[in-house]
Amino acid sequence: MNNNQPEEGTYLSVSDYLDALHGPDPDPSSVMGRALELTAAAAEITGEYDVRDMTPQQMVEMTRRLHLAGVISLPEYAVLSFQPNLYPQFNYEAATYRLMQRHPQRRRDFIAAWENHLEVIWHHHPDPPSLQLSEQIIELLRSFEPPEDEETLSP
Repeated sequence: MNNNQPEEGTYLSVSDYLDALHGPDPDPSSVMGRALELTAAAAEITGEYDVRDMTPQQMVEMTRRLHLAGVISLPEYAVLSFQPNLYPQFNYEAATYRLMQRHPQRRRDFIAAWENHLEVIWHHHPDPPSLQLSEQIIELLRSFEPPEDEETLSP
């Protein structure tokens, strides 16, 4: 990171924020301004999609746009944009485990799919990095859900 400012088009992580605050001549307003820009970009992009009802192709497109805008990191982009159903060479019968069912144009609930994925990892191969990554992806996808309508909150 140069000059204690996040590079254009990169993910603004907590460590970048702390580096900016502890470097010489910190300018919290510019860091907060960048955070607000990223929040606005995320809202604009994710507002066009429903992570609980979208196709794998839509997930690839949404994550590409989020990554190019600097909203999500490269590892998050890599995990979310990999959709085996979109590759004609993918052999479903030989796959020992698959996150999604076949039918690449079938709309799916990606949060539920990742929750199922987390459960499988937890019961069959509970290694901490995989658990942590799956939990991080679920949290990220949940952040893309639209806020609940106030009408549904009233008794």
